[in-house]
Amino acid sequence: MLRLKPALTYAQQIERLKNAHNLLIADDADALEILKKVNYYRLSAYGIGLFQENDKEKYVDGTSLEHLYRLHEFDSVFRNKLIHVIEQIEIQLRAQLSNFIALKYGPEGYVDETHFEYKKLKNGKSVHAMLMENFLKEQECQKNVPFVKHHINKYDGHFPMWAAIELFTFGNLSSLYSIMVLDDRKEIARLYNTDPKYLGSWILALVELRNICAHYGRLYNMPLKQTPRLYSEHQKYRVGTLNKIFPALLSIKRMLNSDERWDSFEIQLEKLIDNYSDIIQLPCMGFPEEWKDVLSRK
Repeated sequence: MLRLKPALTYAQQIERLKNAHNLLIADDADALEILKKVNYYRLSAYGIGLFQENDKEKYVDGTSLEHLYRLHEFDSVFRNKLIHVIEQIEIQLRAQLSNFIALKYGPEGYVDETHFEYKKLKNGKSVHAMLMENFLKEQECQKNVPFVKHHINKYDGHFPMWAAIELFTFGNLSSLYSIMVLDDRKEIARLYNTDPKYLGSWILALVELRNICAHYGRLYNMPLKQTPRLYSEHQKYRVGTLNKIFPALLSIKRMLNSDERWDSFEIQLEKLIDNYSDIIQLPCMGFPEEWKDVLSRK
């Protein structure tokens, strides 16, 4: 087993970044302030693709610590804008699923496994059983939240669908949609002018993005696990085997039906990219040259 590297003081880190990694640092005091805000381990992820071809320990000449910090800064602002628009989609999906299930199967229809397709997890447990377990755990975790306490005390722990749905994580919403019977999934998909295969993959992609954003993960130049289905006219925007952020943006545009919420996000995104155009490389996020035209609904 390799031994862990020793901890370095800020001054030692700065010297190592200069000498061992060929990172340009014009002012040690400025570098110190950056490293106090964001540790180098996090910043180094933004250096992927900026190392010399023949020496992966050294950055290309002229690459600065400020450059890495500004990439981190861009990513942070991008995440904040993205999670806001994903939040709107998540809340909308909660409303649509809870309304549909409650009207068709009754206020507690979600509890009855026969209303759903039977799917098993690798551990042999059904997806529905897993959802109900998670729902009960969330009740316990949030037992002091007013609406949870109200349903526990007044209704002996019975939650109608429209209240229960608020205790489902976004990941659990995705799982709930995945086990709805096909006709039910089709009804929800119609609200997004698509079919269940597309909608299911879009929701999964947004769950991954939401979790990355919520945990301050990296989106810039980051391959994603989930692959949202794209319509034929957009297949060319899937670059090789690496799934970058641009296809997910196309999914968001579809789910918002290109409405005013999308317009607002698009305007903010264009402004953000313009502000950081000197340091970001759009292909690292899967953006094509004509990205503005593709994302615009005009």
